[in-house]
Amino acid sequence: MSERQRVRLFQPGAAGHRSKSGRPDLDSPEQIDRMVSLFYQRILEDPLLAPVFLEVARIDLDEHLPLIAAFWKKLLLGDDRYNRHMMAKHRAVDDKMPLTGAHHERWLGLFMANLDQHFEGPHTDRARQLAARIIDNLYEQLSQRR
Repeated sequence: MSERQRVRLFQPGAAGHRSKSGRPDLDSPEQIDRMVSLFYQRILEDPLLAPVFLEVARIDLDEHLPLIAAFWKKLLLGDDRYNRHMMAKHRAVDDKMPLTGAHHERWLGLFMANLDQHFEGPHTDRARQLAARIIDNLYEQLSQRR
């Protein structure tokens, strides 16, 4: 295959999709890293969710953010480096402090607001759908434990 032919092959993120609004899509590892970073800025400023992450779960951001980014890269780009079981982690937090519908709604609201403000495109639309399913499943699984 010639160099010219190789350049024409589609590579996720290589085109750097930008919408008419100028917002990028979540079509590259770099944009997913940015999305996760911006999202956690919102979470850690939120009076309802910040204590859950900082005081109850006691996350280490240097460790946690790359894991969350890997999770979204797996879902949106097919990257297979994330191989953890997220439900176990959430059950452990729920054992320390029950996660309520209010927590789940806030998480989803902040996630969607982050996407609306900073990203746009097919991968972003997929992230919206996945986030809604994930939070619905998480809420259902955790609420059944009570």
